[in-house]
Amino acid sequence: MTDVVTSAGVVIGVLAVAISGWHPLDPIVAIAVALNIVFTGVRLIRRSGAGLMDRSLPPEELAGVEAALAPYRADGITFEALQTRRAGRRSFVSLKVIVPSRWTVARGHVLLEQIERDVEAAVPHASVTTHLEPAPDSGGPETPSGRPTGPRRRRRNRLLGR
Repeated sequence: MTDVVTSAGVVIGVLAVAISGWHPLDPIVAIAVALNIVFTGVRLIRRSGAGLMDRSLPPEELAGVEAALAPYRADGITFEALQTRRAGRRSFVSLKVIVPSRWTVARGHVLLEQIERDVEAAVPHASVTTHLEPAPDSGGPETPSGRPTGPRRRRRNRLLGR
């Protein structure tokens, strides 16, 4: 379209000078055509650069993600590190899902799949990545076996040389 406008501007400029005989009109039309080319070029470069750069999701899609997560928050599930981005036509959502530490891995993964489906429904064509994290346990520290540490456990460990 820029080529059409440029060519039409040149033809109109030449005809206007030929009909009116006013020679300063030719450089004025040439400057107008040149400015149109510059503005169009800048717009094309911006649009091309924006397609290469990642951006956060627009506010309406981010609100959709938050709405999809709201029912889980009401059930005591928390979320951290929510990150969204758009690259070209693709959308990406990444978040940590914090569940009670006593949940099984299977229960947590069922929840993750449900959350991913809900977020994908809120943001069509999105790639959703979740990471399961246990909530800090308010009942005190636990050993890797899941048993609470306490005086009796420590005493037994000392007797066993651990």
